[in-house]
Amino acid sequence: MNGDNIIFIEDELINSEGSSSCYFPPWKVLIVDDDDEVHAVTKLVLSNFQWEGSPLHFLSAYSANEAEQLFNTHNDIAVALIDVVMETDDAGLHLIKVIRNKINNKETRIILRTGQPGQAPERRIIREYDISDYKNKTELSGIKLDTLMCSSLRAYQNIVALKKNKHGLETIVKSSAILAESSTYHSLIHIAMNYLTQLLTQCTNNNAQNLSALSIVSKQNKLQLMDARGTLSTIKDIEKIADLPSNVSSIINQSLNEKRHIFVQHSLVLNMHNNTDNNILLYFEGFDSLTEQDVALLSLFATNTKAYLDNEKLRHALADGQREIVYLLGEAIERKSKETGNHIRRVAEITYVLALEMGYSVAEAEKIKSASPLHDLGKIGIPDYILHKPGELTPEEWSIMQSHVEIGYELVRHSEQDILKYSALISYQHHEKWDGSGYPNGLKGEEIDLVGRIASVADVFDALAHDRCYKKAWPMQDVLSFIEQQAGFHFDPQVIDAFRKQQNQIVAINNRYKDFY
Repeated sequence: MNGDNIIFIEDELINSEGSSSCYFPPWKVLIVDDDDEVHAVTKLVLSNFQWEGSPLHFLSAYSANEAEQLFNTHNDIAVALIDVVMETDDAGLHLIKVIRNKINNKETRIILRTGQPGQAPERRIIREYDISDYKNKTELSGIKLDTLMCSSLRAYQNIVALKKNKHGLETIVKSSAILAESSTYHSLIHIAMNYLTQLLTQCTNNNAQNLSALSIVSKQNKLQLMDARGTLSTIKDIEKIADLPSNVSSIINQSLNEKRHIFVQHSLVLNMHNNTDNNILLYFEGFDSLTEQDVALLSLFATNTKAYLDNEKLRHALADGQREIVYLLGEAIERKSKETGNHIRRVAEITYVLALEMGYSVAEAEKIKSASPLHDLGKIGIPDYILHKPGELTPEEWSIMQSHVEIGYELVRHSEQDILKYSALISYQHHEKWDGSGYPNGLKGEEIDLVGRIASVADVFDALAHDRCYKKAWPMQDVLSFIEQQAGFHFDPQVIDAFRKQQNQIVAINNRYKDFY
């Protein structure tokens, strides 16, 4: 979505040339002088002054100490007219140091005024403390003061805009890092809402508590509410635009029809539209008017967020395709070995449960679950007469059978895909044993990767609980007793602890996916 997809839809935001026009609050001007007459004359001379359509709002201080208190109270003083000599000969200069260094105000434009030219500050002071001008009080009248105020307010406005843009860009960059780490579509939208709130408060100087917001997914003319905040938090479920308040529905409807962002005086919709009939809509209201720079920042944020949403959707599509291929390949291998497809379903589900219990994130547990169907991938290279032999294998046949772990490992070990990386580990290590008596490498304890230790428990449990060509299924109680007895021998004791905690769920998985032939 580019800049052409932006529209302002309220007349009061459009001037005759068609560019956006925004209302600014009165510009705060602080007069710091110990002479009442100076305050009165300055206000009189500037009484009709306006900049960008907004008048001046005067603040008065009669000492450096009073001025410091006002700066601590007001963070939006545009211009300060400061007398050099007040309670001390250099009170004004000391005040400027406080403004720039202690209060850390770099935006206010400072004009030094003096009735005693001999008290002029050193050039170093003017440059070091960013003083806009130094004038005799007799010079500041009529057109000169008007001109000075124009240049000072223009400079202040530009500095504030640059600072706001800097903070806005920093927010967008920060949001990019967090969005990149998000693992679900819903969390992406939630994060986008949080950062858009932050960006709007930076653009408009509004308190985040004053903002109300909705995030909506629109797909095939149906709406799904993802999040509701502020005064809109009472909205719980929506199916169509008519379910929304009238002021919200009108702007949402226009955004959907025109497939674009819409900015009005106190509300906006960012429309992350893609090539399918699918839109993510972020609606906000309750803020002050936006400038063109604000609109540019918000549009950049929307473009950036849309890229992550599109990438997340593509990533899920690729991951789903990869999982489906892995599953189908695993099922083909199980059919070759005359085991049921439900074996890989059960092993996958049990591995997922154990991975979560062992501390893996949901995202990583999903990958492990998707990888587990290839635990016996190497059986594709084992002759059928060995795979299907009903009796005990000879030492030579057993050696060939054991080679399936290396065959499977070699088939996928060079892949850069996370699921196949897990598949390689599981294929290679799920016959290793905690006490070092397993194969192919006799790994012991934590030399075996945790995913291998998890898959080992899941595979053995399922193999014992179901018929094989060489054995009948064991009673469930015997299976569970064997698993417990093998803690510290065949299995990692910590994985068995996890198995014990999730035993009811694991048995339920076993019952849910009964063999169907």
